[in-house]
Amino acid sequence: MPRPALQHALLGVGILCLLAATLVGGGGPADPDYVHHVEVASDDELAYGLTYDASDVVAYENLSARGRTVFDRARADSPYVVGNESATAPDFSYTSDHVAVGQGLYPVRYEGTVYSLRTERESGDFNVAALFVGIALRGLGIVLVVFGVLLTGWRRYRRGAS
Repeated sequence: MPRPALQHALLGVGILCLLAATLVGGGGPADPDYVHHVEVASDDELAYGLTYDASDVVAYENLSARGRTVFDRARADSPYVVGNESATAPDFSYTSDHVAVGQGLYPVRYEGTVYSLRTERESGDFNVAALFVGIALRGLGIVLVVFGVLLTGWRRYRRGAS
């Protein structure tokens, strides 16, 4: 069986490097986590010392089914973390830096007690090693494909000229 020509090997290995780079990824941040903290509110004050009015209080019964589930789980074991946005509650916004009453921070009345429910979106760590491996594989793949194409063209040119 004949060996593959050098240009074919360069093209094949280059394409494999480019495909492998897509599997490694760009080293960007991991998928975010959605975090729920619940604690008893004290003296009209929520987390971060923010105050609330009686009109800001959300009755537990008025929460959606997912909102009640999230609240119950966070109240039982705070913080309650989910890794998928579909497991969050549509009643709440998930902030990453700015918190205000009604925006990442909610007073919820449950069985006569007002609780402070804080929701946030936390991004995962940046994967530097995956970034460098991805860049190296992309660079190597592009170089190999370019050399394979150039070598193919050069060999066809030489065959046609002779």
